[in-house]
Amino acid sequence: MLSVPEKKTAAAELFRDRHFFNSPFFTDLRDARASLSVPNPQTQPPSSSRALLLRYHRLLFSARDDPCAFDDNLAFTWHDAFRPNLKHTSALLRFEKAAVVFNVGAASSRIAAAVDRAAEGGVKAACGEFQRAAGAFRAVGEMMEGQEGTVDMSPEASAMLERLMLAQAQECCFERALAAGTSAAACSKVARQAALYYEEAYAALVIPPLQNHFDRSWLSHIQLKAAQFDAEACCRYAMELHEKTEIGEEIARLQVGINALADAKRTARGAPAPLYDSVTRLEQDMNRSLERAVNENNRIYLMRIPAAKSLSPLPAASLVRSASTSEVLDAKTETGIQSS
Repeated sequence: MLSVPEKKTAAAELFRDRHFFNSPFFTDLRDARASLSVPNPQTQPPSSSRALLLRYHRLLFSARDDPCAFDDNLAFTWHDAFRPNLKHTSALLRFEKAAVVFNVGAASSRIAAAVDRAAEGGVKAACGEFQRAAGAFRAVGEMMEGQEGTVDMSPEASAMLERLMLAQAQECCFERALAAGTSAAACSKVARQAALYYEEAYAALVIPPLQNHFDRSWLSHIQLKAAQFDAEACCRYAMELHEKTEIGEEIARLQVGINALADAKRTARGAPAPLYDSVTRLEQDMNRSLERAVNENNRIYLMRIPAAKSLSPLPAASLVRSASTSEVLDAKTETGIQSS
């Protein structure tokens, strides 16, 4: 799964005591800010990084809203997470807070991606962290509305990252549903919603201002994931149709899913090999199911196969949500918000 890199920041040595409540407070705030100025945030364990960010945010929350009015030299500089050569400097605490929340979301995504989902409780923990990350990016978008900054913190990027984190949280729910032996119809709904989240993220990546800003591997990964879960939804729905002996629509749904996988594999370049392998295995399984269904239809049922464009949209069910801002910034919450 994808994780978001944390933003790099330059040291901010321009605080003045008069901006804050008292000297001990200023010292704590200065030290907390200094702890964020590391050459490469990705080298720090994400849990440690998040703890430092949350501590600093708690202190920063008590600071005055607009120190720019008191000191023209105050400046916060943050680099774009995806294009580190791009940076933005602002004197506004609103910008500083938004950048910190962005990094809380990035750290949460790193924690989620590193979870061993095969271990007991792993899927639930990863799902909770992805929802916490989604809430962080949603909050960044709200904080940066109408504000200047780097592209990664724009409302468009924030919305895309929120959708991506929700997609990965929903994917965790799909894994959990399969492991629990949930019905094919229910699994289809969960998979379809994961596909929708991935599709929304992909759609935002191919238009300005995000177009050409993210690495091509991200686009390929998300494009393949969208096709994979669209096909999973078709596959699971087809299983239900087979049980009902609705063989004509079963064949049509399988064909739609297989075509989605084939199209994505043709155009997506640079996605991880394990993802390609997973998509290929799903494609092979669906082709076998299609061959069986066609043979049964030709020998027994003789049902008409509906055209793909005549099929109704598959139902979807979201089992995840973006964490609230209070949940995102709660240092006592180890895994954010858990899915239902």
